Amino acid sequence: MKVVVWLLIALVLVGIAYSFSTCRAEQSGRWVELTLFDWNWASYTKMNHRRIAIFEAENRDIRVRLVTGGEDKYLTMVTGNVAPDVTIGGHTAIPYYAKRKAILALDEFIADDKDFSLDDYFGCAVDSVRYRGGIYGLPDNGSPVALFYNKDLFDEYNSKDPDKPLTYPDKKWTWADFRHAAKALTQDRDGDGQTDVYGTLLGFYRNRFPIPVWQNGGEVISADKKRCLMDTPEAIAGIRWLYEMMWVDKSAPTAHTQIEGASQQSGMAYFREERVAMLLTARYAYNELLGRTNFVWDIAPYPRGPVNGTSLYLSGVWMISSQTRHPKEAWRLAKFLVGEESSKMSMRCGRALSANRAVAKRLLHHPGEPPAHDYIWIDIMKNSRPKDCEFKGMGHYFDRAMNEIQAYIPEGRRTPEEACRNFTRIYQKGLDRLWKEEGGP
Repeated sequence: MKVVVWLLIALVLVGIAYSFSTCRAEQSGRWVELTLFDWNWASYTKMNHRRIAIFEAENRDIRVRLVTGGEDKYLTMVTGNVAPDVTIGGHTAIPYYAKRKAILALDEFIADDKDFSLDDYFGCAVDSVRYRGGIYGLPDNGSPVALFYNKDLFDEYNSKDPDKPLTYPDKKWTWADFRHAAKALTQDRDGDGQTDVYGTLLGFYRNRFPIPVWQNGGEVISADKKRCLMDTPEAIAGIRWLYEMMWVDKSAPTAHTQIEGASQQSGMAYFREERVAMLLTARYAYNELLGRTNFVWDIAPYPRGPVNGTSLYLSGVWMISSQTRHPKEAWRLAKFLVGEESSKMSMRCGRALSANRAVAKRLLHHPGEPPAHDYIWIDIMKNSRPKDCEFKGMGHYFDRAMNEIQAYIPEGRRTPEEACRNFTRIYQKGLDRLWKEEGGP
């Protein structure tokens, strides 16, 4: 009797273990099951169920199970050897997982698949999935940083001073044009000595600060990924341009600014409530703007710097786990997710800009619907590059370095020179550690 009981217990434990193991692909008698991991957003989940149904109808031998969560959950699944077969991630995660052989190189799949070509995708999106000469993901969606502006505030200013009108931002705008407009549009509307409308909100954030550095001919990091270059004159001058608009021109709020009457003390709320005339941000902001403003807004490229007009590209990519038991089927799923039908669903769901060039071009042309210059994203994509300076494995060094620019400059605790030199010192320690302990990023 005891033997029977122990056998039953063993069977139950095996069953439990099997149920957990289905986080990665398992073979049934009729089909292969794949697990798809995506961010835990309600709109994404609803959309994913629709496109999974389409994929399964076209691939009768595969069933897809959706798992949602954040990066911590995904990393736990990888560590627990139950990684999902196909997962979404930011492109900055690729070096970390590729180096640890947690994701597959896709070069052979691409070479063997005559129905797939990376030429169908924006160049900066393809660059975002490269690692040490290989392709480790498929570009799904993303966005460069662009200039969003309130046309009504421009019109209002021009009506009051028609002899010196401001032109709307366009591809010809330079740093000087942007700075001039930001000063002009900064206003104390009620005469109480307090600024009610700022010309702009500045981008010292981790996904913004490299842009003025690049546009001024500088780099955050050397090409071999061994040296931080934020203490160079070019980098410091790029950060100083932002600093002076905030602390000299006073055309951008500081970390201490509290705008009376604003529903939230946040950048997007400031823009939505016409407290900021211009905003430097990505197309992901559409989710918070479309149908939620009482003014006309539009977009233009990031104002061109002294050397170039490069913008920074943020992206989401699909990766295939090295733990998958069915790599060929996982490839079919990943390829479908970046195909035209799926990409249209994703972009319409709010995932910024499809990396699929044909889909983006089709959905960005909508005459009569705002914003009027939505199609300009195509040109911005041609002049963008992925962020290349943030790596997993550096501990908190990058976060500490970022405090020097993102926190201490807006707080008035650092000059551009101090912040950039401190950034370099702190970041270099993390980079040295990364090379010593892991052989680099």
